[in-house]
Amino acid sequence: MSASREKKKRQEFTAGGAFDPKNSRAAEEAAVRRSNRLYSGIFIALAVVAVGLLVYNSGIIGRNQTAVTIDGEKYTVPQTAYYYQQAYQNFMNTYGGYASLFGLDTSKPLKDQAYSEDQSWDEFFKEQAVDNMRLVHAAKTAAKEEGVVLDGEELEAYNENLEAFKSAAAQQGYSYKAYLTAIYGPTMTPSIYEACSQDSFLASKYSSEYSEKNFVYSDEEIQAYYEENKNTYDLVDGGYVTVSGAPEAKTDADGNAIEATEEEKEAAMAQAKETAQQILDAYNAGQDLESAATSVDDTASYNVSEELSYSSSTYGDWLFDESRRSGDAEILEGDSVYYVAVFNGRQRQEALDYNVRHILITAESLELAEGEEATEEQLTAKAQEILDSWDGTEDGFAALANENSKDPGSNTTGGLYENVPKGQMISEFQNWCYEPGRKAGDTGIVYSSSTGAHIMYFVGYGDTQYWHYACENAMISDAMNEWQQSLIDSVTAETDEGGMKSVG
Repeated sequence: MSASREKKKRQEFTAGGAFDPKNSRAAEEAAVRRSNRLYSGIFIALAVVAVGLLVYNSGIIGRNQTAVTIDGEKYTVPQTAYYYQQAYQNFMNTYGGYASLFGLDTSKPLKDQAYSEDQSWDEFFKEQAVDNMRLVHAAKTAAKEEGVVLDGEELEAYNENLEAFKSAAAQQGYSYKAYLTAIYGPTMTPSIYEACSQDSFLASKYSSEYSEKNFVYSDEEIQAYYEENKNTYDLVDGGYVTVSGAPEAKTDADGNAIEATEEEKEAAMAQAKETAQQILDAYNAGQDLESAATSVDDTASYNVSEELSYSSSTYGDWLFDESRRSGDAEILEGDSVYYVAVFNGRQRQEALDYNVRHILITAESLELAEGEEATEEQLTAKAQEILDSWDGTEDGFAALANENSKDPGSNTTGGLYENVPKGQMISEFQNWCYEPGRKAGDTGIVYSSSTGAHIMYFVGYGDTQYWHYACENAMISDAMNEWQQSLIDSVTAETDEGGMKSVG
């Protein structure tokens, strides 16, 4: 991905999650008046306490409290809270749907949940936050030394991000300041948030420009990387059948599992091998693998495809072995299982990238009654209505996209996505672009339950094959990770226990 083809994507900062903090009173007023002299003194004392609580709850004290010091520069509680929240949101954006599989319960306090034997989730995110702070600090310092400033596209991206945040606040029923408090805590202010965000954007710009200057690879270097890692970027035409060799599960009278004996395990494996042999014989007799599997054992699972990706497994290692030749078929023994594997051929992932325009139609495109959900028929009908108004030119389609599309990533650029590699877009979108015979100027409508209706305009295929793009991207990513780690290691950070208690 050279600088001439595509700029590195700028880091975006969003504040996800649904927050709904409520105001509450700290105490009730006294109702009984006794001795004026006695209670006037108590009143004065309570007033002092009340003022103290107001100051505390306002965040003024914690706002200036140091939480982290990096190479002598002090970072306050709200500054650290910014990076803590980013670390948490980055994790949730990536793994949110599977958080429970990591042992994270989002309904419970993070400090009460174990991330590892010696670290809570709260401590994990604080560690991530400090590392990110070190990275931004080092990159920001280098940027200033080299005269890199936030301007042009990056400044525009920053301003767009800030406006999107304010818009999200309004949609949730909050003021800008109240939304910041809801997400980052009582110490956060608009000026602190914006300063942290600008630092992050500046660090991102510096990293991007550094990458474009230093991590550029020739076709020969990319080819060499592919040769070393071809299993990752190749596809196999073949398949495998899985025949379980596990003994039948047994329980005692109380429902407790009974451990199988060695004799039972050996007998089950022997039966599985015999079944696998019958499947292989049926395949060799002319049946396809799927039919051979189901005709012998309708409980046997199978996976047959012209595009099998590599997996580190008994069958994966066999299918991607360099010695494989078309027509190879073999029985493989695994752990309490036998496989019948078939190899037909192997190829690189050579699908070209593509350029496409689209107009996304969502429920926002329709005039629906409150609480009414948009149907596929309604969305596709609206899409067809817009497509019917098209003048037949690419410029006309671009104008319709700017006017009608609900995709924030392209509704100001005529709906255009350029140099899109295979695997980047949702399947319905991608499959339309790769349909046999697809040519420049083609239009159509595709629907996805996860996004809405897409009015498509195919601009054309590019000249970069997927394996080439993926290898180049992996090389850049590896180099960036190593460089960023060197930046992190170039600065030292000290945490203040008192300040860090107020973060998270």
